[in-house]
Amino acid sequence: MLPLKLLVLIVGYLISSSFQQEIPPRDYEKKNYFLVELNTTDTLKPLIDFINKYKGHYSFEHQLASLDNYYVFSIDKQHPFNSFLGNHNSNDYNLMKRELGYEDHYDDLISSVKAIHMLPPKQLSKRIPVPIKMEDVLALRDGNSDDDDNNKDPISSEVEKAERRFVEVANKLDMHDPELPFQWHLLNMKYPGNDVNVSGLWMEDILGQGIVTAIVDDGVDAESDDIKDNFNAEGSWDFNDNGNIPLPRLYDDYHGTRCAGEIAAVKNDVCGVGVAWKSQVSGIRILSGPITSVDEASAMIYGLDHNDIYSCSWGPTDNGRVLSEPEVIVKKAMIKGIQEGRDKKGAIYVFASGNGGRFEDSCNFDGYTNSIYSITVGAIDYKGLHPEYSEACAAVMVVTYSSGSGEHIHTTDIKKKCSASHGGTSAAAPLASGIYSLVLSANPNLTWRDVQYISVLSASPVNEEDGNYQTTALNRKYSHKYGYGKTDAYQMVHFAKNWKNVKPQAWYYSDIIKVDDVIKTDEDKSKIIKSTVTVTEKDLKIMNVERVEHITVKVNIEASFRGRVGMRIISPTGVISDLATFRSNDASGKGFQNWTFMSVAHWGESGLGDWKVEVFADDSKGDHVEIRFKDWQFRIFGESIDADKAETYDLEKDYAAVRRDLLEKEKENQDKPEDKPEDKPEDKPEDKPEDKPGDKPEDKPEDKPEDKPEDKPEDKPEDKPEDKPEDKPEDKPTDEGDSNNDNEDENDDENKQEGEDNGTNKDQKKVASDHTGVYLMAFAIVGFVAVLLLMKFHKTPGSGRRRRRRDDYEFDIIPGEDYTDSDDDEDEDRDSFELGHRNDERLARHSQSQQQRDLDRQQDEARDRLFDEFNAESLPDYENDMFKIGDEDEEQEQQEEEGSASKPKKDKSDQEEQEQGAKI
Repeated sequence: MLPLKLLVLIVGYLISSSFQQEIPPRDYEKKNYFLVELNTTDTLKPLIDFINKYKGHYSFEHQLASLDNYYVFSIDKQHPFNSFLGNHNSNDYNLMKRELGYEDHYDDLISSVKAIHMLPPKQLSKRIPVPIKMEDVLALRDGNSDDDDNNKDPISSEVEKAERRFVEVANKLDMHDPELPFQWHLLNMKYPGNDVNVSGLWMEDILGQGIVTAIVDDGVDAESDDIKDNFNAEGSWDFNDNGNIPLPRLYDDYHGTRCAGEIAAVKNDVCGVGVAWKSQVSGIRILSGPITSVDEASAMIYGLDHNDIYSCSWGPTDNGRVLSEPEVIVKKAMIKGIQEGRDKKGAIYVFASGNGGRFEDSCNFDGYTNSIYSITVGAIDYKGLHPEYSEACAAVMVVTYSSGSGEHIHTTDIKKKCSASHGGTSAAAPLASGIYSLVLSANPNLTWRDVQYISVLSASPVNEEDGNYQTTALNRKYSHKYGYGKTDAYQMVHFAKNWKNVKPQAWYYSDIIKVDDVIKTDEDKSKIIKSTVTVTEKDLKIMNVERVEHITVKVNIEASFRGRVGMRIISPTGVISDLATFRSNDASGKGFQNWTFMSVAHWGESGLGDWKVEVFADDSKGDHVEIRFKDWQFRIFGESIDADKAETYDLEKDYAAVRRDLLEKEKENQDKPEDKPEDKPEDKPEDKPEDKPGDKPEDKPEDKPEDKPEDKPEDKPEDKPEDKPEDKPEDKPTDEGDSNNDNEDENDDENKQEGEDNGTNKDQKKVASDHTGVYLMAFAIVGFVAVLLLMKFHKTPGSGRRRRRRDDYEFDIIPGEDYTDSDDDEDEDRDSFELGHRNDERLARHSQSQQQRDLDRQQDEARDRLFDEFNAESLPDYENDMFKIGDEDEEQEQQEEEGSASKPKKDKSDQEEQEQGAKI
């Protein structure tokens, strides 16, 4: 065993230090790589066993950085095992096959792992470049923009004010950066107000101190004079060239450096400044060559203990034809980032919405921007207009400034140059990230969801006549083009300073809703397939959801032409989210397979009510397109009701099943006392007044001493109405009198008696006093005790008075009569019969009339002594009030106070009772 333990320690050390050293270089020409999931949470033994078992077949490479249970292996491309190796339990599909001749190897591998995911190399895409029109360049060079003459007079005073403001800020902060006057996104002197409004924060020394933004891109020039003083090496890594300094190495590796300059270019005499010029940036290089999904996942959480914000200006190709999302391992990495980053407050992921607007592309077809974990940022230009490249969708949260109307973002560039042509949503995302640096520096306690709340609540709507704005539940305006509006740095930071953190996240999953309806454009003109899910208060309460933040809709839609499918969801408040919009370039016949749409337009809604989805088709062409809407699932992610009940989200957990299970358990708990009161009536006596008002006489014996013999719903094994007349009168009084008589002497031993032999006299006393035992008293003993009581108490002074007191409040049982005024009285009588009858049948031979008289006397005398013990002056009205839980204590007190007044009435009742006994 010692060598194995030593091997475990060595492998554990190598794994834990795998990212302090370089990952082995990848050789995609000679090797295939795959990811194995093993359960190594408690021990590394499964990994050691796997390595030893497949030694000579698979080679261990490294552990997936910062994610437990995931390990990368490689296999030579010439190895025969490649014939069956593939994906298993990965990304909702399995592509492994039991290749002929290798069935045993296949079965053996499948039994050894939880999942296998192949790692083919892929190239991630920078946002498609935005074309620069030559006429705009010439106009800017000559200083003769088309709008100069038209706008000079109306805005001249505002321009002058903006220019004076620029001079004031530059002088006070001693700023001499040559590009600063052209950085209109920071202070716009040509179209005043169309900037991020940051100068006031600079004057307050809010400059992003202590916050690090990771530029996940094609590298960062850490040697640039504008960046090197604010470069964070600990949070940086080059996944393309496998090194710790992500320098630009290719001719077009300028994108990341320009983005970094927007955020953290220092105040000096080189180019311009960053919006948060005392914050830091790190570089994570992934866009300059082929990587795997493992590399991508690692990049999204690399340096999680250093990096606060991850700025991502990339995604699926913006050509209006692609439908793409992160693979499961990448999603898990992002979830880890929001759960564990920033000391468990959550890393902030910022994504550019995309530059495919001119190709009818939508960011709801991009699984990165379509994620609830990312802040999706669109663009507006220096005039405040929506540029045609900026993609609109229901996932857009905010917009900020970038290129358009002939102007671009001025920032730092590679090779010691400055750039005046940076643009697209690629420039908007890092600008927003820089503003979030200011927000976090002002309030570092914000969680990732708090930052999203602040974005929603403090953004400023723009171009309200253009964006098809809707008023939401928060009384905020939302547009698919502009989200909740533009990022106003000053307003956001001061809003964040006084922000109180929201409670943890909770979520609700509906069941999968089957639709299975078809649209044929050449047959069903203007047909709309509609489906509804109703969310109830019970649904949300059981899942601990208080209000909506994000909603998602997971769909399965088959389509012969995917770009001709339209889909929207309408909330109970009437707010509409356009989920799928028409894309004329998307001719794919794959449709939407388990695709998840996301919307932020319903932020703040209660979630209660009918959520309606509609699927429709673009039938404008007059041709044949067929769309089959198969099913969908609705999900809510929002703030929890009870923070103490918050859970950790699991991507692979079926929370619809969890909800169903919780509702079923709740129903069982509610139904249990009603359906089976005989099982545990003592659990909730207050819920079942008809069962037992005196479940626990040991708690309050002074309240209801007379209730003990009758209140036994737990002793109802079966009902036999045919036996009722002849047995009920003899069983009930006997048990009642005997048990009450014993209670006086044995009250101290009640708790010790429970669970002992029910055939003993000791248990009979326990049953009567605690109302939870079982009537198993032998009637032979009862008869004997009855004789003793008759001899002892027949002539006791005052007994007649006490007997008369009883008659005004209770009737005696007469054989042959059916007493149904109280269900409990009837049940108790049946119980007494059943148990007594089973315990001893010999009493059946006794004389009915003689026994009844003896039992009557026994019952009366026992009640007399019990009343003396508790100083009771009246009995409850068994017909009306015995089972009234809420006021019984108050009634008992009132009866005690009126005790003396009731005595004269009982003299008359004594005579009536004696006459009744004579009749029996």
